[in-house]
Amino acid sequence: MKGGINPVDLHSYVRLLRRNWLLILLSLIIGAVSAAVITANTPSKYAATITMMANNTKVDRYGRSQPLLPQQVKSYASLLSSRRLISQVVDNEAEAGVLQGNVTAQAIPETSLLRATITDGDSVRATRLAETLGARFAEMVEDIERPTGVSIMVVDPPRVSHEPISPQPLQNVASGVLIALLIGVGSIFLRDRLGNAVKSSQALQRSSQSPTLGIIGYEKDARRRPLIAGDRSSSMRSAAYRALHANLQFIGIDRQPKSLMVTSCLPNEGKSLTSSNLAIALAQEGWRVLLIDGDLRRPRLPDYFGVEGAVGLTDVLIGKAQLDDVVQRWGELDLYVLLSGQTPPNPSELLGSRGMGQLIEGLTRSYDMVIIDAPPLLSVTSDATLAAACDGVLLVARYGKTRHEHIVRAQDLLSSVTARVVGTVLNAVPMKTAGYGHGHEAESDVHLDDADLVRAG
Repeated sequence: MKGGINPVDLHSYVRLLRRNWLLILLSLIIGAVSAAVITANTPSKYAATITMMANNTKVDRYGRSQPLLPQQVKSYASLLSSRRLISQVVDNEAEAGVLQGNVTAQAIPETSLLRATITDGDSVRATRLAETLGARFAEMVEDIERPTGVSIMVVDPPRVSHEPISPQPLQNVASGVLIALLIGVGSIFLRDRLGNAVKSSQALQRSSQSPTLGIIGYEKDARRRPLIAGDRSSSMRSAAYRALHANLQFIGIDRQPKSLMVTSCLPNEGKSLTSSNLAIALAQEGWRVLLIDGDLRRPRLPDYFGVEGAVGLTDVLIGKAQLDDVVQRWGELDLYVLLSGQTPPNPSELLGSRGMGQLIEGLTRSYDMVIIDAPPLLSVTSDATLAAACDGVLLVARYGKTRHEHIVRAQDLLSSVTARVVGTVLNAVPMKTAGYGHGHEAESDVHLDDADLVRAG
């Protein structure tokens, strides 16, 4: 879209403001209250205005008076607010300095009229000062211009406004609200711009150079019930993982991944929860799925699935156990779990070994999908070698926590081991941001276009 705002960016800005509506409301209240307090503590000021005319009383030999030059009238206007004249209006030198700042004078264009306005906290005093100013001004001009015969005549005597010219409550409150709104909205945009955490699927796509395949909304209940098994088919989380499953089917139609490594940049970004629920979503669709706990340092799957993990992957890799003896079926679904087993002293060496690659290759012949919950990429970068043994990598980012530079580093690390990143998942997204509710399921929020498919394939 040339010469305008990108609709996607505009939509992101609107969502950003909606997420921060409380801050905006608070800014408006503070602005209105501050303006009201300042207005209440500002002394009232009244304005008295006097209008005078400069006349040339001398006539030429034909009996005609010569008009005053515009420059001459302007010089009289300057004289009206001069220190010399003001000192004759009030006796005190300090008061003269204050009064000079409260006097404004102007020459009305195309005329010989002069207008002076005096502001003061007392309307009666403002009127009296304006009368005195007019009288002293007439005397001063006649004294200065005696040879030329110029005189000053009062056209309109001093008039004072019934209402104070300041403060103006409505205008002040409106200005306070407007200023507060600009500051509040500006700070929101500035904080969002300076904050380097991923907060939208578009930003995640730009950083990872991969399509965003899923948006998983944040739910408080997820901490108590992390798995979607037993959820209603219409629940938000189930819908989100069904959308992720559906988008995975469009990835590389000619190279459908059968082994998928699920990882993140750093710990606590939701990779284990994503891999677990994705495995359940696939099994619910009738797939035969094997979920492997490949995070040998911090295994999480035993807690999620409530199964014993003392023997598992590490025992198979070192030849202490047979695969069939450690793979456990979970529930009534066609879902199988291979836990990590004993914690080895050399996790990276085991995960990057030839035996691990051969194990994955063999498992893809027995299962429709093998999902590996892998270690975070940036914690121990050598663990990334596992990605090369898998058909694809799914990178999980946590909303508001994962930083853009971490995504870029993870992408570079995966590229260095020639891993195929099929896409990303944005996890723990606030519900309003994710677009849930009001009859819209998560599937409506994530879609793949042709360019996404080309990049992923």
